[in-house]
Amino acid sequence: MHRSALMRLVLSVGLLVIFVVLALSACGGGGGGGGKEKAKARPLPEQHQELRPGEYRTEEFKPSVSFRVGEGWLTSPPEASDVLELEYGATTGLAFTNVQEVYKPTEAGMTKVMEPPEDLAGWFQHHPYLKTGKPEPVTVGGVKGVEFDVVVEGLPEDHASQCGTDCVDVFEQRFGHQVILFEGDKVHFIVLDDVKGETLTIDYGGLATDFDEVAPQAQKVVDSVKWGGS
Repeated sequence: MHRSALMRLVLSVGLLVIFVVLALSACGGGGGGGGKEKAKARPLPEQHQELRPGEYRTEEFKPSVSFRVGEGWLTSPPEASDVLELEYGATTGLAFTNVQEVYKPTEAGMTKVMEPPEDLAGWFQHHPYLKTGKPEPVTVGGVKGVEFDVVVEGLPEDHASQCGTDCVDVFEQRFGHQVILFEGDKVHFIVLDDVKGETLTIDYGGLATDFDEVAPQAQKVVDSVKWGGS
């Protein structure tokens, strides 16, 4: 009887150990948890479509970034190495920009392209046709920067730029993409001077009348940002 009871005890302990090992594997214990987290971030669809709420990651935009969106966000393809845009409704959205060149106003009212200044936030502050709020410190994904609101103001009557007469060319990107601000828009800019050695901006907004609707939703996306994927 003693031998039989001992054998039953050994078998019970063995089964318990197997059960614990299987349970830890299923839960992603130890190093497995990182793999499960990576699986959560999906690449953005290449077609223009509404996004299901969840976490997404970039494939073309550099430096790579992941973020989480809620309801109401749509893709705005194509995703490029220096620009990534999302739409929110018909008149607002959010964009990540790896700044390549900026437009500088000239005396004739036209603009010319130049390399990004070291102090990009200061460039916004001193732009003759942009009114900006006071820069406030901000941290996005562990990277420090500044944030402020921007509206178009003070365009002369004879103003003319590549985008037209009621707008301001801001950035010139690769593949002909431009960042433009129009009269009647309100945009919140975040300037990050060193994201893996790159100068990046995150901006959200659009028509000023719709800014208050998109701002809290866009800020949630910004708060979820992780550089280098998830």
